[in-house]
Amino acid sequence: MSATEKTLILFVSLQVQSSWQSVPLGAASVAAALGADPRLAGRLSFTLADYSLEDADLSGLDAVRAGSLLARKILALAPNPRIVAFSVYVWNRPAFEECARELRRLGSRATLVAGGPEPTAAPETFGAFDHVLVGEGERGFADLALALLDGSPLPAAVAAKRRLPVTDCASLASPWLSGTLDSCRAVSEHRGALWELARGCPYSCAYCYESLGEKKVRPLPLKRLEAELDRFARLGVERVFVLDPTYNANRERALTLLSTIEKRAKDMHFSFEVRAELLDRELVSAFSRIPCSLQIGLQSSNPEALTLVNRPSDIKGFSKKIGLLNDAGIVFGLDLMYGLPGDSLSTFRASLDYALSLYPNNLEIFRLAVLPGTALFERRAELALDSEAKPPYAVRSTPKFPAPDLDRAETLAAATDVFYTQGRAVTWFLALLRPLKLKPSQFLADFAEWLESPDRAARPGAARALAASRAPHAEIERLQIAFAEKKLAEKGKGYLGKAVRDIIALNGAWTRAFAEGEESSLELSYHPEDLFSTDAMDLEYFAENACMEHCAARVFPTPDGPDLELT
Repeated sequence: MSATEKTLILFVSLQVQSSWQSVPLGAASVAAALGADPRLAGRLSFTLADYSLEDADLSGLDAVRAGSLLARKILALAPNPRIVAFSVYVWNRPAFEECARELRRLGSRATLVAGGPEPTAAPETFGAFDHVLVGEGERGFADLALALLDGSPLPAAVAAKRRLPVTDCASLASPWLSGTLDSCRAVSEHRGALWELARGCPYSCAYCYESLGEKKVRPLPLKRLEAELDRFARLGVERVFVLDPTYNANRERALTLLSTIEKRAKDMHFSFEVRAELLDRELVSAFSRIPCSLQIGLQSSNPEALTLVNRPSDIKGFSKKIGLLNDAGIVFGLDLMYGLPGDSLSTFRASLDYALSLYPNNLEIFRLAVLPGTALFERRAELALDSEAKPPYAVRSTPKFPAPDLDRAETLAAATDVFYTQGRAVTWFLALLRPLKLKPSQFLADFAEWLESPDRAARPGAARALAASRAPHAEIERLQIAFAEKKLAEKGKGYLGKAVRDIIALNGAWTRAFAEGEESSLELSYHPEDLFSTDAMDLEYFAENACMEHCAARVFPTPDGPDLELT
């Protein structure tokens, strides 16, 4: 190597999908730290190789074929990298392990390094790589790179696969301010950003990787965060996902940052993860003054299950806090898990009913993953949890949740995703169920069964397949209307069909104008003003008292939001 030639390091990321959230933040943070380390000044160059399982040449490939192709793509990008560093998560571990093996088969002499949540949880299982970084990688990777360049002994923590010491957050280089992420696809194509605010989590949920780290929350400096907001504006970022396990764990800091956002970034939409129990009227008011949505981990309403995973919750208090969000008109979603120890199919259905009673805009439902290294993984024998040994580590059975019931829960989760979340049903869903006298879980189980019914020429697994397909909203709307009319007829309430059809169609057109900028033409049996009124939330009262009149309407997007005109 000549005196002026720099050593090339390739940072490889593999996202589940290409979206505004798919920022290779971990790799970029390590790369930014290398660029700021005076010990390595002028000696290194690096490239971020950011791939997605939705890329045309990777889509549909199994892990072995995807990994093999990635190895060839890496060598085509950089035939002789000195170090290839992989950001390893649950979803990409099998592909990256195969990629590492294929690089060796192809004769690459690069040093292969794995870092991220997966290696941190179980470093001893990463035999396909030369080195594993356990914990935060910025300082550790710089020490490793320096040792490899100089031929000096490896850092002790790296050699022993021990957790690396944490770095003072005030000294961390920003991957945004350094320009490392300027050209990543999430920014250039999707106008999105991940914004890290703090490290560490004050909670000890037994199923979560965060429980492996520090219990002390280490905030990033406010001046850096303010500068990053300004950077987002210059880059044209429109949506920001806030990386902080519990944004409102520190109430005063949360309020300060919300005020900063209100002043400096009011045109961006922010997504936060919060604890409902820590909300109050002042925080809710601050959230209401910026474009944002909140995601809240409920996980279960079953006290036994919550206690067993070290996440106790006051359900009555939870409901009151969610009420503050609904009163303020804030968009929020809830997370649920099925397969938790102590849970069963019936208690999961009760959790689903409870969650939907709170009017979330979306409901994210996951099968429990027994992640290596977590407290739950260490107690799996005691709790009799049978789970997959390889990613995604999904639970296969528990004493109260046998495998057939877990499969039923998975189908119910898929039906909920299609009908409620992808179907954007929050405004009218519970109103539809009242005259049917059905609980949400029963209605959605019936919907899953209907999707798979022989008279629809469907096959088993139709609900799961439809959920995975991310069908256009208009297609889901047609299913919603058809199934709602079927259930109303079964209950002798067919006379409500026209009102239900109009309400679903009008609300659907409104959301498509807002979310996709799509224009819709509608033929309605009731006036739109009546359909949007509070009276329409009581379908039987509405059908009895509202006047039917044929209306042709056009719903269309405007810069200020959706609008409607009669045609």
